[in-house]
Amino acid sequence: MFERQIVIVGGGISGLSAAYHLLKIAERKSIRLKVTLVERESWWGGKILTVTEGGFTVEGGPDNFVTVKPWALELCSELGLTERLLPTNPKARRVFILWRGKLHLLPHGFLTFSPDLKGLLETSLLSWQSKLRVALGVILPKPNWDEDVSVGKFLRYYLGTEMTERVIAPLMAGVYGGDIEQLSARMTLPTLWQIAKLHRNIAWASLVRTIRRKLSGQIQNQQTQSFFMTLKGGLSELVETLLANLKEANLLQKRSVVALMPDGETGKVAIRLDDGGEFLADVVILSTPAWAAADLLRPIDGTLADELYTIPHNHAITVSLAFERSQVQHPLNGSGFLVAPDEQDENLLLACTWTSSKYPPRAPQGKVLLRAFVNEWVDLSDDELVEEIVNALRPLLGIIGEPQKAWVFRWERAMPQYTVGHHRRIARISERMRHWRRIFLAGNYLTGIGIPDCIRAGKEAAEKALRVLG
Repeated sequence: MFERQIVIVGGGISGLSAAYHLLKIAERKSIRLKVTLVERESWWGGKILTVTEGGFTVEGGPDNFVTVKPWALELCSELGLTERLLPTNPKARRVFILWRGKLHLLPHGFLTFSPDLKGLLETSLLSWQSKLRVALGVILPKPNWDEDVSVGKFLRYYLGTEMTERVIAPLMAGVYGGDIEQLSARMTLPTLWQIAKLHRNIAWASLVRTIRRKLSGQIQNQQTQSFFMTLKGGLSELVETLLANLKEANLLQKRSVVALMPDGETGKVAIRLDDGGEFLADVVILSTPAWAAADLLRPIDGTLADELYTIPHNHAITVSLAFERSQVQHPLNGSGFLVAPDEQDENLLLACTWTSSKYPPRAPQGKVLLRAFVNEWVDLSDDELVEEIVNALRPLLGIIGEPQKAWVFRWERAMPQYTVGHHRRIARISERMRHWRRIFLAGNYLTGIGIPDCIRAGKEAAEKALRVLG
């Protein structure tokens, strides 16, 4: 049996997942396969980037993954990383919202978009009128909306303005780095969207759903597992373990694919690298950002490239700060805070994770590690940006003096935005991809932006690629 070649463009978590699953399936089915993975950066893992310095473990990109989506946990289990998993500190699962200059406790159920009637009654984030508005949504007629609406429009209708702007907006910004007036309700809140299709009041319908799940035992089983998890050595541990399992792959780092073209004679795909290297691949998997995939596909399919280009991407900046514990007067009795939209006009903060509370092993004993998210792309130098962030945090957390160390990470066009109508855009992209049976897409711009979804996307692309090879 002759050897087949698959080229994966992009060595982020989607590309690594695709390579891993290709080799795993090929070994199981005795398929002779050569996998080449091409990454333009000097590191593997894309936005997953862990720095270890002075006893601190600092994440430049994502710092954990959700466990309700199984693909990250499944991969960790396959790689023998189960014992390395680190759950959120049970004593630090509270989250706060910065509103009107003060930190207000966010009821736990709100964090997972679940009903929390006790929390609803007790929260200081909402007026009594707003709490009544949430409860009495049942009197509203079902709206005659088209296929999709914005998160803002959807939730204001069902839950009112205060709940939407003071609770949901900061949560959505924390996950998607986007604007609720632009984000798609159908794509970013799929469970609530489906509930709304059947019920007039999503709060009460969600409560009934939660009670039924409790009675069936689902929630009790889930409560033994943290909603978020990471790895003891940082998320780069996942990347490093994947790489250790790719010894049979051809790994090309600091190299870029500059052109790809279907070969009419062989039916394969001709690939050219920036250093002049060439491949003739049986299948190509593009696990790059949407705009990078568009650049490669434009010469062969302008319509497809245009669709990919229409997916907007927001920039992201994180600033991690190390302090002595005595420098921070706040008890840091939670995992951090999110910033309500009307507060963001006053400073650069979008959110702040109390990393050393959320995951204590991330900092040495007697130290504090904070991670701030910046709400806009700024041209300040790293030192100037750190000063701005520290000054914003100082009155909120009682910070004394300056940080001992700071780490700044800037990610351009990092966060794909699932704007209204995204499901139609993805359908059009899928339809165009039918013309290119030897090229597949995998990335966070399709149907899920988190680590579990990226792992799933890579695995699914691998399975499709091997089906093409027969």
